[in-house]
Amino acid sequence: MDAVWGSAAGAVSARVAGLAWDVADAAWDWGTGVEAGPVPGGPAGSGPDDDLWRPGGLGDPALVQAVLSSAMPEAQRSRALYLLGLALAGPLRAAAVVVTEPAALPEALRACAAGLLAPPTRAGGPAPQAALWPTVGVLLLPAAGAARRPAPVPCGVAVGLGPAVAPERLPESWTEARRAARFAGLGPTWPRLADAAELGAEALLADIPRDAALGHPDVAALARLEAEPDGAQMLTTLETVCRTRSLREAAKLLCLHHSSVAHRVARAERALGMSLSDPAQRQRAYTALLLWRLNAPGNWRG
Repeated sequence: MDAVWGSAAGAVSARVAGLAWDVADAAWDWGTGVEAGPVPGGPAGSGPDDDLWRPGGLGDPALVQAVLSSAMPEAQRSRALYLLGLALAGPLRAAAVVVTEPAALPEALRACAAGLLAPPTRAGGPAPQAALWPTVGVLLLPAAGAARRPAPVPCGVAVGLGPAVAPERLPESWTEARRAARFAGLGPTWPRLADAAELGAEALLADIPRDAALGHPDVAALARLEAEPDGAQMLTTLETVCRTRSLREAAKLLCLHHSSVAHRVARAERALGMSLSDPAQRQRAYTALLLWRLNAPGNWRG
């Protein structure tokens, strides 16, 4: 995504570079929500650059992109962090918010900011947030707040949380947040909020090129299985079986009789040429299922 921003890097750099506030000025205290000292001028004051901060609405994409793009020079990123009230903040996490329809993005960002316990910015507005693409937005969150029992994510929304980093390293957190968002709500057993730290090495599956993933025989077999009349139910059963300890436990989650689950498992085994009773082959089937869901046509999280 840095490549996308690269085409507009000059415009973004120019807007941020033209702002002359001292980044060493007042710190914002996440705990009390007050400024440590006066801020001469600044995004909350009056002046020709007021349009760079929009209290009550979404943040300016130029500022948010400046702190998220690894291609942005350090000086410009520092100024953008200051204008967002984050220059002297503690560790931060980037959260990628993905929706199915562009019209839903502003409300999804606000709902996720509230659900993730995001405090206000030093400018008195909502947590730094911006729509970067028609269906993709970002929240910049204090690490401590984002880690405390977030509220449920609304339907039709996928959220990926990046790791906690120093403000100047937000591009790293954003990269991992985008990757994690691809797993959010990926299947019936996946929550709509995925934390990069909890995904572990599994997250690297999202980096496999789409053509390579879809061309693998195991993934192609799953594509054929889903194309059958009851294919969606078959893949749901396969996922639930792979992520539970027994057929009876899977049947309970699926609200089916265990004999019905056993019948579906037998069909899946024939389609895949694997035995799901073998732990290694069950893991192989589940890996193929993840690759299929990550790259299947119509996966809006990508």
